[in-house]
Amino acid sequence: MTRKAGMLALSTGQAARYCFVTPETILNWIRTGRLCAQRTMGGQYRIRVRDLRSFLKDHGMSTDLLDKDSGIVPFCWEYFQGGSNRRTDPMAGDCDTCPVKSAKARACHELRKILTSSSSLPPGCRGCEYRTRYAEVDDWP
Repeated sequence: MTRKAGMLALSTGQAARYCFVTPETILNWIRTGRLCAQRTMGGQYRIRVRDLRSFLKDHGMSTDLLDKDSGIVPFCWEYFQGGSNRRTDPMAGDCDTCPVKSAKARACHELRKILTSSSSLPPGCRGCEYRTRYAEVDDWP
């Protein structure tokens, strides 16, 4: 996952907003060791954004709101392997065998520019949900 400027840690109340639960539920998850957190000098808990994001993904919860608020742009395989964004197009390919993931490129369009044969890449970028949402340029293949 790449990261732009944004928040580094959240209070239990802020984390609760992203999980759609109460701050007490967040405290329960911290106390039972399900969610990583650090204590401040004043005894309050702070949850790192990356730890909350991992927790959300591991528990099948959406990271969309957290990503948007914290300026996180997920890699394409993270986007497509998560919950409601899971690829349903049989022509889309499998993220685990995709060379984009192996190369740790953000998206297939980055590899299309340097590979002479893109037959092992998922077909076309046109209409791609990830491209539509995160494209910063309009010159994709």
